[in-house]
Amino acid sequence: MGFDRTPDRVLIVHDPATAGPSKLPLAIPGAEVVEARSFSRYQEELSKSDFDVVVIDYDLPGTQRPEVLAELKVRDNEPDVLLLSTCTDTDTIRRISRSQKRYVVRDELWVESIGRAVRDMLRIRKLEAENAQIRARLTESNRQLEERNERLDEFCATIAHDIRGPLAGLILKIDYILERFREGLDPKCVEMLGRSMDSAHRLVGVVQSMYEFAKLGRDGTEFSSVELAPMAREVVADLRGSAKCQVTLEAATLPAVRGNPDLLRRVFINLFGNSIKYGEREWVIVSVTSPGTVSRGDTTLLELRVRDNGPGIDPKQAKGVFDMFARGSHGAGGPEGLGVGLAVVQRILELHGGSIELIQAGQPGCCFRLLLPLA
Repeated sequence: MGFDRTPDRVLIVHDPATAGPSKLPLAIPGAEVVEARSFSRYQEELSKSDFDVVVIDYDLPGTQRPEVLAELKVRDNEPDVLLLSTCTDTDTIRRISRSQKRYVVRDELWVESIGRAVRDMLRIRKLEAENAQIRARLTESNRQLEERNERLDEFCATIAHDIRGPLAGLILKIDYILERFREGLDPKCVEMLGRSMDSAHRLVGVVQSMYEFAKLGRDGTEFSSVELAPMAREVVADLRGSAKCQVTLEAATLPAVRGNPDLLRRVFINLFGNSIKYGEREWVIVSVTSPGTVSRGDTTLLELRVRDNGPGIDPKQAKGVFDMFARGSHGAGGPEGLGVGLAVVQRILELHGGSIELIQAGQPGCCFRLLLPLA
């Protein structure tokens, strides 16, 4: 990754009669240094070209006007400013440099002090310019990646939608044959048609899951403040109606997070649903707790722990547990499932700027660590 390396330009405004020798005060390797020995000369140089750093003798007549520094701040390149003065009063120095200008006292070492200060200012300015270019490129790359992901989601949703129609027609035809001609068909043929019907229904489920997975990004654009504990209790209450076991929820008091309520509800439905589906016991206990918060850049994320008392996941299969259509050994021989539930959960949390990981796989039960942005 390369960057433009145009020579740095430094303008020094001072009066040799009061500032010492008339020779140029400093030389900066790789920089062009221009000297202006009067305020009028300073204005002339500034009107001709831009400078990266401007060193101003604050004792020079005309330079103490407020508009002098204000004009520098509104220039397109906004040069960094270093003020030079014989004043050593702390309050005065604080007053004239409060707008984040650097200040050097003109004493016997003022030339060396200015040299070091200007080199530091040029170095920092160059780093800031390089960082700005990197940020711009990353922003553009992220935009292109988002567009590609959106097109991919639209493609998957379109394909899934187009497949559902022919599959529905196939199921209707098989159902018609079995309904109308079952008595006259060979038992082996009836069995094969029945298996074909089951396969077609499973394929419809896969296609529907692909369609819903592709739509997640578009459905998650509306965010608001979401109270998680009441939502978890509502989800468990709804799941109890279809569960073949007793279900208990242990939910701690949790702060609100920023997210899409419908998508976050699906997170709890999928996680709690798996606990109930693969619980293999009469009493399933699920808990939602929070050990605290985590800082990630400028964002504060709430850390959640979702735990159950089920049989857990085979540690050998834990690595791919969030892959699409991944089903563990507990699910393969037990209840029907497509293996998309945890993939959907991971996608939803990523859309919120959060994440999920499996931190406990084996018995007693699973434990997932979730991160969601605080409201």
